[in-house]
Formats: sequence, structure tokens, C-alpha cells
Amino acid sequence: MENGRVMYDNGINNEFEGAHQKGLARGFDLGWSYKGRFDRSLIEDTLDSLDKQYEKCPRTEHRLRIMAQKDILRQVLLEIKEHPNNRENITFGSW
Repeated sequence: MENGRVMYDNGINNEFEGAHQKGLARGFDLGWSYKGRFDRSLIEDTLDSLDKQYEKCPRTEHRLRIMAQKDILRQVLLEIKEHPNNRENITFGSW
């Protein structure tokens, strides 16, 4: 790397190649961002389903099990949100 620019295998060292590489990295980050949202939506849907099961369940032991499951899923959602590698808040203006 020379002056903050990358020298490519073909010897080209210019802004176009740099912009291309930046775009590739940006696309990768956005792909993971969409995947993160998808994963979170699955967890949130499961939480909603557990809420419905909880309301219908008359037995205390089953209700406690459902509450434990919900607590675990909420903890997973929090860990995903606060993970240092979470890059979901990427905007197009950040390039």
C-alpha cells in the first residue's frame, strides 16, 4: 500500500480501482446487514409465537418454560445488537 492506495496485481494504482474495492466491501457489509435483519425478524417472530403460547397455557410449569425461552431469545437479540462487529447501521453516505 502506497500513500493509502492499493497497488493491484496488474500494476494499476488509481482512484477507480480504489473506488471499486470500496464498493465491493460496501456490498459485502450491506449483505450482512440484510442477513442480520432477517435473523432478527425470525427471532422476533418466535417471541411473538411464544407470547401466544404463554397466554393459552394454563399450567404454571409450561408458562415458566416459555418465559425462560423468551428470556434467552431476548438476550440473543441484545447480543446481536450490541456485538462489536454488528455493522447494520451502515448508510450510503458513509462511503
